[in-house]
Amino acid sequence: MPLTPKHLPATWQRYRFNFMRYITAISRHSERQAMEQLTKRGYPKLAMSFSPPLSLLGSKPLRLTELAAALGISKQLCLQSLKPIEQAGYIERRADNADKRAKLVALTPKGDQLIADALEEMQAIHRQYENLIGTARINTLSTCFSAASRALKVPGGHIQVANSLPVSARITPLARTLQDRLMQITADLGHPLQFSFAQVLGSIDLAGTAVASLAQLNGVTTQAISRIAGELESLGYIRRASSSHDRRSRQLYFTPRGLELIRDSVASVQTLADELIGALGKKQFLQMESLSRTLYDALELEQGVLQNYSPELAEQMLNGLPTPPKTRDTASLLLYLAAQVDRTLVQTRNGEMRLSPAALKAQTPASVADIGSQLSANEQTTLNRLIKKLSDSGHD
Repeated sequence: MPLTPKHLPATWQRYRFNFMRYITAISRHSERQAMEQLTKRGYPKLAMSFSPPLSLLGSKPLRLTELAAALGISKQLCLQSLKPIEQAGYIERRADNADKRAKLVALTPKGDQLIADALEEMQAIHRQYENLIGTARINTLSTCFSAASRALKVPGGHIQVANSLPVSARITPLARTLQDRLMQITADLGHPLQFSFAQVLGSIDLAGTAVASLAQLNGVTTQAISRIAGELESLGYIRRASSSHDRRSRQLYFTPRGLELIRDSVASVQTLADELIGALGKKQFLQMESLSRTLYDALELEQGVLQNYSPELAEQMLNGLPTPPKTRDTASLLLYLAAQVDRTLVQTRNGEMRLSPAALKAQTPASVADIGSQLSANEQTTLNRLIKKLSDSGHD
């Protein structure tokens, strides 16, 4: 069913504020903070993907089949995911005394130390969260996360029963499991999404969002965001265009199909919420949602990322992406004015006008205000009219 302007305001509001957004953002915050601190401790080239298997192996060595089953992936995929961790020296294969034909995957001494240091950093983040919203609230939130992890059979959820486990350590595996389930629900509605798409889709505003802003938000390179954006564009969810303020900056905008994805995402989040309510009870789910929102607000996460609903922008997007307004070619205009003042200030080479070497070397102590003060009111008015006329003619 096509999305209409009538339903979009409420849809956009629910898209901006929901339990999945809170949990995902908090998880991303704790992971990035822990990774930064561990890098300072001398653990280079860590990856977020190391966390699930290392957490499981922190309990005890496991056979490859056991580890794959606990992670909910195939044996082959598990083997591939372990390769960079083994190359980094955090895990090793060793003989299984119970079965000489089998091998166990176990932490190395270096891996044991990484787990210990990571737990220290997670505890520091936990204390930071307590300082923000209070110990009682964080403890309650941790209990909610633990219950949700058991209900959803989160990998490693059975070892998360210890009361001392920091809330920041509980939320990351839970967030991944929730995101996987959300993708399954959304796929059933006809959207072939990938886990990496969340870095882009969840943070595009109706007015468009710069690639550089998305890279900064996610702590990745602009090339990584551009690569994901290319895949989303090929699927018809977004469109790329130059910024109206800076032609070098690329903006991402939702297409009409992208807005339909927002609607279906909101419906999928509600389906996931209903599943959690069935597993936890409505009271505990609402408690988890409310406390997650409290922590999300206290951390000031994603502030300014998604703006209030704009009827004008939404109407334009439903009918096709709005075309960014043409930008004023300021450089060409200034070069033209310089040539009118003194031809020696500019030169033409290979068909392009540029400042001459003499102009580039020239220096003057005069400020813009000083120069402007030398013009009469009539001269200022005449100059402004000329600049406007030249600028307008450049858009014809």
